[in-house]
Amino acid sequence: MSDISYKTHINGMVFEPGRYDSIALEEGVRLARGKLHEVCGEGAIGFVASLIGLLDGPVIWVACKDQPAELNPEGLAQFFDPGRLILVKGINRLDVLWAAEQALRHPGARCVVLEPGDGPDLRESRRLQIAAEESGALGLALIAGRAQTSAAHTRWQCECRKDESYPAAWKITKSKDGQHGRWRVRYPNRMRGEYAPGLMPLASATAA
Repeated sequence: MSDISYKTHINGMVFEPGRYDSIALEEGVRLARGKLHEVCGEGAIGFVASLIGLLDGPVIWVACKDQPAELNPEGLAQFFDPGRLILVKGINRLDVLWAAEQALRHPGARCVVLEPGDGPDLRESRRLQIAAEESGALGLALIAGRAQTSAAHTRWQCECRKDESYPAAWKITKSKDGQHGRWRVRYPNRMRGEYAPGLMPLASATAA
């Protein structure tokens, strides 16, 4: 039975996905579809790429045309087929927000990634949130600048680590469904048949 029709109890937390299901990173760690999620830190692209690898269908990626860094298809291929990407370039931040909102409203959207620079404010994030709820798409805002008070469902801080086995650390800094935690992360590698990231709670990692 799908988890979209009833409350799910995991590790003492209650998830009410509503109209859409959730993406499970591990037991007790989920991202709801039909919601906007914010991702910060130097490891943000690794987080987003890991999530995309758990989804099927096209991915719409919206960024400003003057953005200095370009996506590396060879690097992304570890996580998912880069041929799934639909790249959209906006003239400025407002253009990026507008294009992302339109993409999130599309009934065929599975995942929309936007790079607005600074995080969306309360009004901007509400518009993005409403658009995601209409289609059921997963909305991911990559925040390179400052995060603002927003209507995002969760916010994640993602950093790189000098560890070949677990090269990333993820932390939930905001959650509307009560999730919390910090993990060190092993990235997936679809070339080896690994499609999900490996998460180890940081407390357990420290004790090990």
